[in-house]
Amino acid sequence: MRRGAPHSFEGTPRASGLVVVLRAEIRPEVRLAWRGPTMLVTDVRGELGRGVSSSGLWFRETRYLRTLRLLVNGRAPHLCALGGEGAHTLDLVYVHPELEEFGGGGSGLARSEESLGPDGVPHRAIDLRVTHSVEIDGLESRLVVANRAQRDVRLVIDVALDGDWADIGDTIGDREAPVRIWERAVCAGSSLELRSTHPELPYVTHVEAPGARAHECGVRWTVELAPREEVVLAMRVRAIDFEDALTGEGIAARERVLERWRASHVVVDTSGHGVEPLVIAAALEDLASLPLLEGRAREWLAPQAGLPIYPALFGRDALTTGWQASFVDGGAMLDAALARLGRHQSTRDDPRIDAQPGRVPQQVRRGPRARLGDGAFAVSYADVASPLMYVIALAQLYALRGDEALIRPHLDTARRILDWAREQAQGGFLHYHTRSPDGPEHQGWKDSGGAMVHADGTPARSPIAACEIQGYWFAAQELLAIVLWTLGRQGDARALWSAARDLKQRFHRAFWMEDESYYGLALDRDGRLLRSITSNVGHCLASGIVAQDVMERVVDRMFAPDLWSGWGFRTLSSAHPAYQPLSYHCGSVWSVESATIALGLRRFGFDRRALQLADATLALASLYPGFRVPECVGGYTKDELPHPGAYPRADLIQAWNVSAIPGLLHAMLGIFNVAPLDLLALDPLLPTCLDRLRVRKLRVGRGEVDVDVWRDRDGHCRFEVTRREGTLHVVRQPPPESISVGIAGRMRALVDGLLPA
Repeated sequence: MRRGAPHSFEGTPRASGLVVVLRAEIRPEVRLAWRGPTMLVTDVRGELGRGVSSSGLWFRETRYLRTLRLLVNGRAPHLCALGGEGAHTLDLVYVHPELEEFGGGGSGLARSEESLGPDGVPHRAIDLRVTHSVEIDGLESRLVVANRAQRDVRLVIDVALDGDWADIGDTIGDREAPVRIWERAVCAGSSLELRSTHPELPYVTHVEAPGARAHECGVRWTVELAPREEVVLAMRVRAIDFEDALTGEGIAARERVLERWRASHVVVDTSGHGVEPLVIAAALEDLASLPLLEGRAREWLAPQAGLPIYPALFGRDALTTGWQASFVDGGAMLDAALARLGRHQSTRDDPRIDAQPGRVPQQVRRGPRARLGDGAFAVSYADVASPLMYVIALAQLYALRGDEALIRPHLDTARRILDWAREQAQGGFLHYHTRSPDGPEHQGWKDSGGAMVHADGTPARSPIAACEIQGYWFAAQELLAIVLWTLGRQGDARALWSAARDLKQRFHRAFWMEDESYYGLALDRDGRLLRSITSNVGHCLASGIVAQDVMERVVDRMFAPDLWSGWGFRTLSSAHPAYQPLSYHCGSVWSVESATIALGLRRFGFDRRALQLADATLALASLYPGFRVPECVGGYTKDELPHPGAYPRADLIQAWNVSAIPGLLHAMLGIFNVAPLDLLALDPLLPTCLDRLRVRKLRVGRGEVDVDVWRDRDGHCRFEVTRREGTLHVVRQPPPESISVGIAGRMRALVDGLLPA
């Protein structure tokens, strides 16, 4: 890439020049395309049903097609290329028949005479171009068959199809699905219906293939092509849900919402000297593909958690993705997540799913096992982070939009959440303890078994008070207090503010480890402190619960070599006896944590460290196909391996990793929104890989601005507002809580922002 070359992030990113980057193929056997609740997972041949347990056409976490395989004259054509433009399509190119014997030392024929395949068709004479386009309720496939031979050819083209309506949760490993559903095929001309025979799950997969003859195993076209002639064949697969089938109008309404939402996104243009501009472009493009389009109309933009494993609503995933994405979409995705999670707020106590009055879901599933009433696969409340993050996200939405009518429907939900937290607190801290026999043992940020360990490596037992949960609780009370104060409810605001202050003092006394200059991981059921060094404390920093007089020591300890890998923060110190670089929560690195911690670093004035983290996160994303950081990566340093790899069976696309990139941009721009006052404060820093950043259509409250940010010759970042709509006031100010800036520094920043560019 040429140094300083401009890149526009509207549409598909394009690279210019030569970029040499080490890439690692994560789960190389899988290819993906998706749209809303529908997902196509193929093998490397673009087919379904051969050796990849999760392959299939999925709708609402249910596999409507298990097999989709192309045959020409009874044989599989030879795949030449597989790609796709955007999230919704897969494009494949095949030839038929392929050579089986070669000559001349190359991959072709050594002589000029015509060579024929077993079916009498000249070798490599037929090319087939297939485009699979994923739709909101199924799949559209277009097949262009061209005859490149100098003779007529007759072709029988089959697409083999079947379904099993498996649950996505049962295909992560290689085990047999516990819920077996058999199909009954009904054929009529060019139409094929695969009908579930399960008495409680009457799913239907409808296939329409104009010009084909349908049979119980698929559809068949018979074509005759003259030299240089081609024919276009089409197949439409529709997933029909027996409980809530999508109509044409329902699909069109969702498409309109998507189109308006995408048109509202900020546009980011940048220049730099690496692949990082393309990383940003890819993240913004992927972000636009994440809405799940489920539930009520206001809820359609709520994001799914990830693909191919988690194409469903997960509470803290949706909230985290929403607030990180709010820089891009003005909080629309966040509002949708709040609406849907709030609608599922529990009003009853149900130990089977860890429900308690006031809690919002950890996950909402729609696969076959959820339909059959399996608590572990339906609505589950086994997470204490999601409720608190709901309140935090609501306050962030108000700061961004300043619209009382927008947040008022969510305020009662937030109040019930804080009532629940107060009632559940033990000894002044919020603990978790799983009651469901199917639920996870741990319900904090780290919810995997074995994640909560003492310094000697022994596991802690619940009830557990995790450090980051206390941080979320503190932030939820403090931020809601500010919201209520602006709405005229000063009494409620004072009570919450006082409770937050008391919690902060208790937290420091109970969790601080003076000898480590750090906070402990948690308190176990006996009140003992887990003296493990973990990334969880980065969440505490971002939440504001860390005492100001130890912040600098905490940040220095976070960047010590045992916790900082060079790509991000290990979830557990490499010096810990339980450390494993490819564990889920005992040594791996999560990009979503990097975005959260970067926000905390900027919030309190640790700018140099924030830049270090931003550079590392963007560089990490550049290592993966499509610049998509998988679910979590290894804890290896650059000295150990040139690439950190990925957790086994990691999700290929994780929503909160996608939104981590705009979240980083938010932090780097130093954005501080006060929409009720029509105020936007900026204090931009640019990562070393970027020279200039232009943000168009940045919205706060009722105003919208275009901002141009650049680094001058002295290395100082400056900005200029190049367009303004509404009454929004834009000023240069470091974050209000920065401990590195005094009154004089704030005055200089204000004057600098007023000077002409």
